[in-house]
Amino acid sequence: MSDFTPHEAPIHEAAQLPVPVPPRLVGRDSALAQVYTQLKENHPVLLHGPSGVGKTALAATLASAYAQQPGGVLWLKVDEPRLEELLVRIGRAYQISEIGTTENPLSMIGAIENVLRSNKPLIVLDGTINADVISRFISRCVHDLPLLIASERHIEGSWAALEIQKLERDDAAALFRQESRLASGDHQEDIGTLVDLLDHMPFGIVVSARSMAANKQLPEELVVAMRPVAQAAGDNKSLIGLTAAFGKLNGALQGLLLMLGAFFEGRASAQLLSTVGGAPADSVQQAINILAQLYLVERTHRYDFPYYTLHPLTFSFAQTGLRRSNKLEGLHQKVRDTVLEYVRLYNDPTVTHYNRLAAEMDNITATARWAAENGQSEVVNDLVMALTQAGDFVKERGYLYDLLQLRSLTGSASPFPAYPPEEIEAPDFLSEFGDEDEDIEVPDFLHEMEDGDEDFDDFDEDDDEFDELEAMLEDDEDVDMPDFLTEIGAEEMRETELSTRDLAQLRAMLAQARQDEESEQQLKILRAIGQSQLEQDMRNEAIATFNEILTIHEAQQDVRGELTTLMQLADLMVETQNSQAAILNATRGVKLAQDLGDDTAQTKLLTTLGDAHQQLGESSAAIDHYNQALQLAQAQGDSDQQTIILYRLGYAQLDDGNPARAIETWEQALASFKQQLKRAYEGRTLGGLGNAYGDLSRWAEAVNYHTSALHIAREVGDREEEALQLNSLAYAAYQANQLAEAALRYRQALHLAYETEDRDNIVSTIVDLSRLLLQSRMYLDIVEMLVDDALTYEPNDRDLAQLKERIATERSLAQAYGTQMKPVSGTARDYAANAYKLLEA
Repeated sequence: MSDFTPHEAPIHEAAQLPVPVPPRLVGRDSALAQVYTQLKENHPVLLHGPSGVGKTALAATLASAYAQQPGGVLWLKVDEPRLEELLVRIGRAYQISEIGTTENPLSMIGAIENVLRSNKPLIVLDGTINADVISRFISRCVHDLPLLIASERHIEGSWAALEIQKLERDDAAALFRQESRLASGDHQEDIGTLVDLLDHMPFGIVVSARSMAANKQLPEELVVAMRPVAQAAGDNKSLIGLTAAFGKLNGALQGLLLMLGAFFEGRASAQLLSTVGGAPADSVQQAINILAQLYLVERTHRYDFPYYTLHPLTFSFAQTGLRRSNKLEGLHQKVRDTVLEYVRLYNDPTVTHYNRLAAEMDNITATARWAAENGQSEVVNDLVMALTQAGDFVKERGYLYDLLQLRSLTGSASPFPAYPPEEIEAPDFLSEFGDEDEDIEVPDFLHEMEDGDEDFDDFDEDDDEFDELEAMLEDDEDVDMPDFLTEIGAEEMRETELSTRDLAQLRAMLAQARQDEESEQQLKILRAIGQSQLEQDMRNEAIATFNEILTIHEAQQDVRGELTTLMQLADLMVETQNSQAAILNATRGVKLAQDLGDDTAQTKLLTTLGDAHQQLGESSAAIDHYNQALQLAQAQGDSDQQTIILYRLGYAQLDDGNPARAIETWEQALASFKQQLKRAYEGRTLGGLGNAYGDLSRWAEAVNYHTSALHIAREVGDREEEALQLNSLAYAAYQANQLAEAALRYRQALHLAYETEDRDNIVSTIVDLSRLLLQSRMYLDIVEMLVDDALTYEPNDRDLAQLKERIATERSLAQAYGTQMKPVSGTARDYAANAYKLLEA
């Protein structure tokens, strides 16, 4: 088969980027300069902010400049990928055949690192991604290469982070003029009103401006049309412009946009879209190009085929409209059937057919995932079979990993687990990133980029050229009004439909309360929003909500309300590791509590201050605050609070290098926890005592305490604490020269690591266990089995490599001395599980 260029290949022309490049980026000179300065030094950068704020436009502007460089741009749209997925996609991009045909992509991580270092592209990760995956990707593959991450959510990690915020009013107005082709100075007041209605958000501004130009409206007419939409939208300002623009489309264009929204990821080629809609491909392409000119659809190409993607806000808008009109489920089934037939249709071994399949692999995977989640395993099997029968497509185009992932979907609703996040400290050079820096200038080449924007062609909404599309959706008037706006939140997470609708309704109520200037009603609604966010583990969003509550209390001079809210904020800041902010809020709260004579609140806030300082490693300051809180709790006779403070104080004392004092503190806490029948805390305190005795090298006592803590952790069903105590017990037993006990506990800890698929714990526990077992050469075969299994998780781990070298050395000695090896039966998992059965017994 002739050569081909993968659609994921490095990009060397701005026009090839998978997102539109703005003709001129308005109001972002400072952000451009800051990000470019970091990328130039090969420092990774995170752009974060709400959907529609312009993160991707900023990334595209920078990428369009890097595309002219020899390394080009690797732009990867991501949705919680595993590290293996990133490796496979880069392997396809550079046509590394070995990685496309391996069942273990991690074994090829060295090849990926080499090809990236050789080519030196700008890498863009656009979408949702786990902090741990980014960290692994950077450390293993892209160290000292420019990396740009665009994410709605702030992600903690060792990269510079810049929040992209909405535009200033003048910049927002300038953007509206640019996109609507209005002359400077015309309709100034009405444009100001429009951008205020749109909350200065770039996506809504661009869509509204393009729609106004297409429909030959004046700004004052658009203001009149948008006011009722804005009132219905409430807090969802990012959707106001989208809703108004959608309402101006004829039925054919509305139907086409909604049809694209029925795809599981809101993207498809013109060919697949026309097949689902039952309309000629030429008509679909003509019509959707109009939607692209309106910025309602993003238009790109894959293998010279037109390919279209909905902006995340438009995708949510379309899906909610279809769901509300009871059309989404039926269209999902239609998409499912069409995708399956599409794979069967293009399974001939030709370049064109393979290109068609490769262009739609995103939809094939998304369809399989949807089918698996809906219990339709036969559909997954049919898709796997169809791909398998498509000649050498899977092997030639590098989709073996994807095929294996499809197979794993059968009978599982969550085949693509993400790694759990881990704490990562940012290096010092990033600490001031994001501050205003007048010395930073936007590089000249960003100002000199050619204006690649096509001339905007007006269209007549009554044109009957697209009549063939009218039948795509029946009764589409059900969704052409903004009635369902409350269904789509500006921060939609695509979680359960109920939770999203509840939050959206609360936001709509909040907007009405603000309009009516009912501050008490606002407080009630904000508290409900905050509670809902906490229930959905939306901690950062809840912080913003409670800050709004605090502002209202301050305006009302409600000191009691301020105090209560500061307590809630300080706790949230500690939970989200915002330690400095927690200290500021808690310190202010302590002062208010003193003024009010509220010793209970003061005790809690002093405890929170201790927690925040402990997070920062400032154990001495933590001890001071815990002791102050303890004195107040004792004066109040609050035994429960006293005991919790003692428990936390013990850890601060241990970290401060005073294990003897920590033992005294924990013994007091332990006696109280026993009286209070708090078994979980009793177990954790015993574990703390084990750590303290370990610091004193009193290992036999440490073993006893960790053993007691282990039994309680199992009793209360705390698997995380159980794993912690098993590892601590193994280490203490080893130090106490109880080697058999240590080996047993490491094996049991390894079983729990396997059970939770915690690869870091798997590898670290195997390293510790292997070093212990290597004290006797008779365990060489077992150690080699363990190390080989660990290498499947971390093929480039230095400790594992050293162990492999030592195994080789020890084996030659064992052969020389005729050492009889312990037999190996089963796998490393079996070896761990067999030991854990003893614990269960």
